[in-house]
Amino acid sequence: MTAGPALELRDVRVRRAGRDVLDVPALYLADGETLAVLGPNGAGKSTLLLAAALLLPAAGSIVVLGEAAHRGNQVRLRRRTATVFQDPALLDMTVLRNIEVALALHGVSRPDRRARAHEWLSRLGVAHLADQRGHAVSGGEAQRVSLARAFAVRPRLLFLDEPFSGVDHATRAALTGELRALLAAEGTAALIVTHDHSEALLLADRVVLLHAGRPLQVGASMDVLARPETEAAARFLGFSVLGLGACVLLGIRLDGVTERAAVPPDAARLDVAGAVGVVERVEAGSGAGRLLVQLASGDSLAIALSVEALRAPALVVGSQVHVAVDPSRVVPIGR
Repeated sequence: MTAGPALELRDVRVRRAGRDVLDVPALYLADGETLAVLGPNGAGKSTLLLAAALLLPAAGSIVVLGEAAHRGNQVRLRRRTATVFQDPALLDMTVLRNIEVALALHGVSRPDRRARAHEWLSRLGVAHLADQRGHAVSGGEAQRVSLARAFAVRPRLLFLDEPFSGVDHATRAALTGELRALLAAEGTAALIVTHDHSEALLLADRVVLLHAGRPLQVGASMDVLARPETEAAARFLGFSVLGLGACVLLGIRLDGVTERAAVPPDAARLDVAGAVGVVERVEAGSGAGRLLVQLASGDSLAIALSVEALRAPALVVGSQVHVAVDPSRVVPIGR
């Protein structure tokens, strides 16, 4: 166990072209905890991960496993961590040798390398690929090998930069579940960058929402994803942000202090007794979708619906519908 957090960032900044692309006043990762970094494209998620992993120069204080990083100890500190990227980056040698090389770089003795490599290939379900070339395996297999390579060095701290975004949905679902089990079994602290809310919810104890290089909100995963505190956070999480006029139409009572409310799509519904709106857009996703309805106030309300339901002839763009929301799920928000 570390004496304190596995990772601690204070006043960490990265500048490019004369401006801060990352500005993190304070952020920590507890020993054995998983922290997910969520944010839109260009938010600085990968920059944050690379800076924290000591792979990108940054101003400020970065403490890794209880030791403040500086130029003289960064290589040694990196050997106590491991990083998994979206691109598995396997070398053109056998899968087994890919892991053995990583173990050698981390100072593992020659007699232990092969046994440990075989152990982790087996645990990730790719032992049968040991003698295949790294460039010859499929994308999902390569990412399994990449995870095996990372865990084989027995890191105290693991960095993962959207590791499953390049694989198909079924493979991604399986790998996410396996990663969760491995992190729990090994007690490894992990910082994971993802744009997938459900992935963050499954894997992470806490979530940090990043916007324009700055943390918008940090907290327990369920709390952050269910109760955004700002309009920017709410919009990124897919909530509808409604003004006072829309709240009146939908019967939403605010607290008298805030004049805006956020509504998650699964808290809105079609309801013949509800407020009148006009179908603005239909959006399809993986097995589910959203209906965007424009209210008389000019605000848009997103309603989660199955793709099958969205195919209904009555839901074409421009048609009139009636909508309602679950008031218990409405979140008052600030600007």
